[in-house]
Parts: sequence; C-alpha cells; structure tokens
Amino acid sequence: MKNLGKIILLLCLSASAFAGLNVSVDKQSVSRGESVSLSIKITGKGKVKIPPFDQICGYDIEEKRQERKDLYANGRRVQELSLIYSFMPQKSCIIDAFSVSINGVEEMSKPINVKVSKLNISKNDPFRVHLEASKDFVYVGEPFEMSVDFSQRQNIRTLGEGISLPESKNIWIKGEEKGRHFVKDGYSKRINIYALSAQQSGKLLLGPLRWDLQVKSQKKDYWGYAVSRAKTRTVFSNELEINVKPLPEGIILVGNLEIQAHVDKNQINAGEAVNLTISVKGRGNIEDIENFSIHLQGAQAFNEDPTTQDYIQAGKYFGSFTQKSALVAQKDFVIPAFTLKYMDTKTDTIKTISTKEIEVKVNNEEVLTDVPLKISKAKIEDINKPIPILNYIQAGFLLLAGFVLGVLVSLIPWKRLFQSEGSKSKIVAKESKEVLQLLMSNMDKDPQIEGLVKNLSENLYEGKGHKIDKKVLKEIVKKLS
Repeated sequence: MKNLGKIILLLCLSASAFAGLNVSVDKQSVSRGESVSLSIKITGKGKVKIPPFDQICGYDIEEKRQERKDLYANGRRVQELSLIYSFMPQKSCIIDAFSVSINGVEEMSKPINVKVSKLNISKNDPFRVHLEASKDFVYVGEPFEMSVDFSQRQNIRTLGEGISLPESKNIWIKGEEKGRHFVKDGYSKRINIYALSAQQSGKLLLGPLRWDLQVKSQKKDYWGYAVSRAKTRTVFSNELEINVKPLPEGIILVGNLEIQAHVDKNQINAGEAVNLTISVKGRGNIEDIENFSIHLQGAQAFNEDPTTQDYIQAGKYFGSFTQKSALVAQKDFVIPAFTLKYMDTKTDTIKTISTKEIEVKVNNEEVLTDVPLKISKAKIEDINKPIPILNYIQAGFLLLAGFVLGVLVSLIPWKRLFQSEGSKSKIVAKESKEVLQLLMSNMDKDPQIEGLVKNLSENLYEGKGHKIDKKVLKEIVKKLS
C-alpha cells in the first residue's frame, strides 16, 4: 500500500510538472506605433479551452498565430501549445487576467501592464503625419477643421495605404476634403481637411491618427535572386487637445449664420400659388435647425420637407438649410418675418437674425357664395290643355330619330378620344381655379375636400400629376353648389 501511495504521488507531481499555463508579452514598454505580442503557452496533454479574444487592452488584434512543439523533461515527452496575439496599443494599458481550462482545471493568468510612450518624430523619418486644428476653444456643436499633413520621402514607393481617423464618441466627423499631392523639401505631401464637431463640453483629446502603408521591399531568396515583397509600415500622428465650452441655456445653434426669405412673385390672381423659400447658410450646425412654422391668415400653406447641404471650401466648412412652401390665397396677405437665434462665434454673444415681412397682393378677389338653384314650375293651365294629334306624329318621328342617333353615338370610340394626348383627364385652367376656390372655401366641412385642394393646387401651380377622381370631384362640387 505504501508503494502504491508513492506511485500515485509521483504521477500527480509529474502531471503538475508537465501541465500548466504561462502568459507573457514580448515587451512591456513600447513606443507608439510598435506592436506587442501576447503569448499563451499551455504545457501538457488533454482538452484546453481558451476564451475568444477580439481585442486586447482595448485594441484590435492585428495578427493571430499558433505554434506547437514537443518538450522532453525527465525522460517524458510533453507537448507545448503556444497561441500568439499581436496588437498595437496607442496608450498605456493593462491586459486583464483571464482563465484557461486545462483538462477541466481552471488556470488563471495575472494582469500585465503595457507602457506606451509617445513616438519622437524626426525630420529624417521616411513617413510623417501631423494633425493641426483650426481652433483650440470651441462651443458644443460648433464646426471646426482639422488638417492632416501626410508626408513620405520621394524615393520610397508605396503600394497602398489605410487611414484610421481618431475614434471619439464625443467628436463627430461632418465632412472631408482630400488634398492634392505636391513636393516640398524632398517629400511627397498632401493635406486633407476634416470638418469636426464636439458633442460634449470639457477637455477632449483628438488623436492620434493611424496611417498604414504598404511599402515595396526587395530581398534575396535562397538562390540569390531578388524577390519583391510588401511590408506594412504603421505611422501615428500627434494628439490635439480641444477645449469645448457649453452653449447658453435654450440655445442650440452656434456659428456665423445668415437668413433670407423670398417669393417668386408679389402679385397673383385669386386661387393662384406663390412659392416661398426660406434659406439659412453659413458656418454652423445647420443640421440642428428646426422647421419654420408657417401659419398665415387668409392663405393656405403647402410645405415641403426642408433640405440641408454641407461642403468644405478653401479649407472651411459651410452649410445651408432650405425650406420651400406654396401659398394659395383668395385675398391679399402678409408673410411674417422669420427669426433665428444662435450663439455668434465672432462676437461671442447670442445673436438674433430675421427676415423681412413680404406683402402679396391678390387680384380678382372673389367671394364665393352658394347660388340657389332656380327651378321653374309648369303652369296648371298648360298641363290641362289637350295635345294636338299632329304632336303625336312629331313625337313618334323624334323618338325614332333619337333611337338611331343613340346607336350611332354608341359606336363612336369615346374611350380613345378621351385618352388622347391633348385631353388626358385635364380640367381647363379657368374651370380648375374656380373649382379650387370653391373647395378652399369649404375645406373645414370635409377632410376629403382638404386632400382635393392639395392635389389640385399642386397640379395647377407645381406641375405635378396627381390623379383626380372626376366622379368624386363632381359629386362634391354638386353638393357645394
């Protein structure tokens, strides 16, 4: 029994000697732009479970590889499995502890510190990238520009590149303008401009930007022949510190803006439409402008959805907001002034801008009134009069002629005639305007009338092709007449 106990103890010691976990990095102190390799070594035989890694230290894994080799110790052969993950940290970080299951036994690693120091950029470096901001102090939402200077030595040939812009939840990228290549001081250069906007107040770090290049290199093979290969070079930029100030309470717009409102005509006929355009342009957070509310007394407004555009010109970010409306009226009306309040970055004060009132004259004003139907009653004495015999003969001929005429009329291809190009469900302009006026004066009576007014006015004044159900239109007009 004693010998059996010694054998069991010896087997346990051997198993513990040849089964274990070793986690390490190839270097714990690197400069920005250098990669770090995390190595997980498992010694022994059996089932191994390793947690999946998508990131290490908060950074994406650049490369994964696996190695196996046999080790001999105390006359025994033991297999060693190595899993190697390469990543490129941009700031100092800690690799958290994790567990690995070996033959059902959980083994725990220890945390590992990785120190990253800033890369000292030399004037003689073959690749350089530099960030510069147009402003150090901005308001929340205020657009500003970041220029990126890419430089590479002229005698170096590159096959491709990849640009990873600085990632920040609090800074949005609003636009980009790619610069042209030029040569200066022996370097091929280009300057890209990016429009940015901070979404949170306080001190925000911007950068670094990562620049990956595929560089062509030549090496000699075993036989002495030159072989071309692509090698990846990674370059990081400097960092920028942006101080972001909060906007005053109740203010959401910031920048330097202008507002205008104009109409295509100041005089129309009753029932016609005048087209109103409200535009805001300048440097600012244009996308945050709210729709202008248009409520006019004596006129009906048909509003389109606003549109926004932004662009970079001469290294500066600009934007524009446009809102259009069609106004239909039967009498003179006034378009009121539209106002906009924002934080002006030139004066650092709250500024209010507004448009001017616009008067629109309506000619041929007509007040639509209900016209009673005039029905004439037959005289009693006329009804009681006897009908001459000759009238019976005339009536017979008239009936026969009406029958023949009806047959002929039924043979005419009316459908083709009405579907001809010149008469495709169109209402004469004059009649359409009169119908539109009648409908507009009774819009509050039926929601269906409001829809007809919208479609008719857009067909007449905007050239649209809404289909109008003539039967429904006739029935409504008949009820209102």
